[in-house]
Amino acid sequence: MSQEDVPVVPLGHLVVGTVLPYSAGNPIDEYGLQEQGWMYCDGRLLGRADHPELFTVIGTLHGSGDGTTTFNLPDYRGYLLRGVDDGTGRDPDAGSRSEPAPGGAVGDRCGSQQPHATGRPRQALTLDTDGGHSHQVYGVPEDNSSTPVAGSTRSIWNEDGGNTDPGGSHQHLISDGGDMETRPTNAYVNHIIRYRT
Repeated sequence: MSQEDVPVVPLGHLVVGTVLPYSAGNPIDEYGLQEQGWMYCDGRLLGRADHPELFTVIGTLHGSGDGTTTFNLPDYRGYLLRGVDDGTGRDPDAGSRSEPAPGGAVGDRCGSQQPHATGRPRQALTLDTDGGHSHQVYGVPEDNSSTPVAGSTRSIWNEDGGNTDPGGSHQHLISDGGDMETRPTNAYVNHIIRYRT
């Protein structure tokens, strides 16, 4: 198939509410986008009467604005987008998803959001020793030290070692390491939404 044979989808055939990745850099050319029927998904408030086509499609899923005359665009800045679970069970936390802005969708609905989370490792993490034990401290006398020259302040410690007091059964906290978030390899794009035909 030659390039001339590739079908072109007219702008009007992309349904209102369609969200696409947009690879133009920041700052976004808002005027140029809107002239072509698109807006940047930055969560801004829009008038319900000014954008009836988009409000009919997304309503208050992404925020109810002032509750009467405005609504929110989706705000996808910094987010990885995920398909709605729709009862499949692939998202075990679907029921606890929160609203993106006041009045927005919660739970297993388009528009809801989740915070960062780190899943359990597929294989359990273990420590070398997690039961009762003690640690050896070298150079600590178990009996006496000796002074080799009378009147000298220098002492010679024996070469034996002592143990710390038994710690009893306990655990060690793994408190360092890891990254700031759990994420797949990703690339930045801007997300835009079709707001009119």
